[in-house]
Amino acid sequence: MDLKGKKIIVAGLGLSGKALCKVLTEFGAFVYAYDSKSENELRDILNELKDYNINYYFKEVSDELLKDAELAIVSPGIPVDSDIVTESINRGIEVIGEVEFAYRISKAPIYAITGTNGKTTTTSLLEEIFKNAGKTTYAAGNIGYPLVEAALRAGTEDYIVAEISSFQLETIKEFKPKISAIINITPDHLNRHKTLSNYINIKGRIFKNQDSHDYTVLNYDDKNIASLFKIAKCNVFPFSRTRVLEHGAYCANGKIVISFKGNKYPVINTDDIYIPGGHNVENAIVASSMAFLAGVDISIIENTLKTFKGVEHRIEYVTNINGVKYYNDSKGTNPDAAIKAIEAMKGPIVLIAGGYDKGVSFDEFTKYFNGHVRKLLLLGATKEKIYESAIKNGFSKDDIIRVNNLEEAVDEAYEIAKPGDNVLLSPACASWDMFNNFEERGKLFKDKVNSLRG
Repeated sequence: MDLKGKKIIVAGLGLSGKALCKVLTEFGAFVYAYDSKSENELRDILNELKDYNINYYFKEVSDELLKDAELAIVSPGIPVDSDIVTESINRGIEVIGEVEFAYRISKAPIYAITGTNGKTTTTSLLEEIFKNAGKTTYAAGNIGYPLVEAALRAGTEDYIVAEISSFQLETIKEFKPKISAIINITPDHLNRHKTLSNYINIKGRIFKNQDSHDYTVLNYDDKNIASLFKIAKCNVFPFSRTRVLEHGAYCANGKIVISFKGNKYPVINTDDIYIPGGHNVENAIVASSMAFLAGVDISIIENTLKTFKGVEHRIEYVTNINGVKYYNDSKGTNPDAAIKAIEAMKGPIVLIAGGYDKGVSFDEFTKYFNGHVRKLLLLGATKEKIYESAIKNGFSKDDIIRVNNLEEAVDEAYEIAKPGDNVLLSPACASWDMFNNFEERGKLFKDKVNSLRG
């Protein structure tokens, strides 16, 4: 891809935007970076990019920014109806996202994973399987390492495993993974995508350009994915936790089994999977299916599933204080993910929840409290919304405490938790009302919990 001497706009100076600026300058492009924030708000990022020859534009989308530009690459956080996108399109400037650009420059095959929940765990697990199979592997995308950096570094014999969000799928055009997967779909990000139908269709874009040489792994049990089976032009490899499949991967008699071309391949006893919870059985089925279709030996898949210890911020055990276990599930950023965390706990729960409002209902979440959650601590923009839902679904208002911040929530939890309880941070919400990201929220929780020992 020849970019030397071409004017390229990078819209958004977050993690992927910074990476794009660096990579594009390496390609010899004239980089014009835009962000809707002020220069003062972006001081740390600008300092990080000070050694790169970049022209900056803030707040307003100007004629000078757009004039003679040949390509605009937008970060996932920028909506497709934003000024920078619509103005670029109106001037005939091609608009793509970082994932699309990374695909265009990548020499390595990309194994792409999306879904509402389980993306990071499944991506990390598949990365570990490929590494154990002797492949140089990069896990990138929505997982925190920009896909464009992986694409720049990976060679033709290497593998890229990419966690792909709905925001990233909005701006693909030619993106064509070798194998793709949709783990599950439940309502999420409806403040941006407006309807569940839109969200489902955007998730389905992950296999849009795949053909008869490629595979997509789809959840046979998920009613929201049913419509996507019909539109795939590539080979569909279904998986199920509830029924035996003639073709695909499934659970039967406590085992994960792959059925392929008339042969059945037992993979592992589900009790031998290191990371707990039914949702992690689902993640293991997806990673196993993708690895199998990529040619990895079953024994390598099995050994990895027995030893893989999970990812940070997802039902992550922190410590035990006075007989109370503390778990960090900051990555539980929607109700369905938080329900899965509650399901994974053994014993009563003191639950810390609440955060940025993505426009979803909390009724299914709060219905699950009875018999599981003993006390509820609420914070953030959604605390009143979750409070009303919990009361409506029979949870006692005497067992709900509203707090102002996460530190206060941990202090309250420490005071009310009893031996045998689990203090679980699983917000069921994004973090953006109080934090830059879920990682920052999870780190603060762990730091605060560990300080209680003092």
